[in-house]
Amino acid sequence: MKRNLFINRTIFVASLMFFLLILPGVSSADDHEDRMKNFYEAQEQSRAQIAVESDRDTLKACLGRIPSDASAGQFMLAEQNCQHVDVDRNKTHLSF
Repeated sequence: MKRNLFINRTIFVASLMFFLLILPGVSSADDHEDRMKNFYEAQEQSRAQIAVESDRDTLKACLGRIPSDASAGQFMLAEQNCQHVDVDRNKTHLSF
């Protein structure tokens, strides 16, 4: 009985310690505002980097925008994205 009680209390204390470790650190509201400000500034900069009318580029131009230092996975995703955009562009192209 004593052994069972000891094990239960040990598990309880360990779970409390674990819970305290996973709680986020105490931060002030100023830190939160600064982080949000930095987030929005980064978002604005990324929007400014989008090429004008890049959805109308040819497949070759789209593939040419892929950075040369991209990893194999990044290159694959970018290539697939270019191919999907090219297929969609060719489907919606109207000729009279």
